[in-house]
Amino acid sequence: MDYDITKYDRPSVAADIVVFTVRKSSGESYRHLAKPVLSVLLIKRNEEPFDGMLSLPGGFCCRQETIEETAFRKLKEKTGIDCPPLSLLCNLSRFGRDPRGWIISCCYWTVIEYTSAAIEKTAEWYEVALDEKDGKYTLVLTNDNGKEYVSEVRIKSTNELYNQSAEVDISRNGLAFDHAEIIVNALLKLRSSLEKPYAAFRLLPEKFTLTELQQVYEAILGKKLIMANFRRKTAQYVMETGEIEGGAGHRPSKLFTRKISE
Repeated sequence: MDYDITKYDRPSVAADIVVFTVRKSSGESYRHLAKPVLSVLLIKRNEEPFDGMLSLPGGFCCRQETIEETAFRKLKEKTGIDCPPLSLLCNLSRFGRDPRGWIISCCYWTVIEYTSAAIEKTAEWYEVALDEKDGKYTLVLTNDNGKEYVSEVRIKSTNELYNQSAEVDISRNGLAFDHAEIIVNALLKLRSSLEKPYAAFRLLPEKFTLTELQQVYEAILGKKLIMANFRRKTAQYVMETGEIEGGAGHRPSKLFTRKISE
């Protein structure tokens, strides 16, 4: 055999994971209910490069494991979250994306219900806001103390299927590597998935009100929805349980559950 692997450059391979949840904000509405907000799980780096900056949970693949096993292992080690369902988001391989060398990242995303998310002290939830103008996305991440981390991401698409590139503003405040780009792509993927409510169901308990389901949609999409239109769109995916919510400080609402499997 003429093939000699030592003649070729060999990259390192890493996994990065975007974990979204919807949780209650500190504000209150006229019903005395805190507004649900979309949040992403981040950690603070304690080593170079980008020491002290925020990053997604992740790390390098070992020889004895698959990249999916790496993703589950690193997520558990760095956040305490164990084996959520992961979906492949993208692979990033641009030269220079990591100052340590040629590193290819396989990126995954998932959503989890906040009540089931017992996280390590090294991880923290950050509220997510995303605005788009002329192809440029402004990503704002806010911690529970009100500190904001702002990134500008411009995504360039070509006519070739799945071929796109992105420019990330290097003046971003506190976000390591190209993780702002990964979060933007993950949120766009999450938003597009809401054509059917399966991801939204994973952010809710087994029984929920239609208002709670709509609030999850609004938190992800970053905008208010018309109630009648929303309920008509989602009616085929939910069914009544015959129960009503308990302990409500207002007129109790009917409880629903999901109707069909993914």
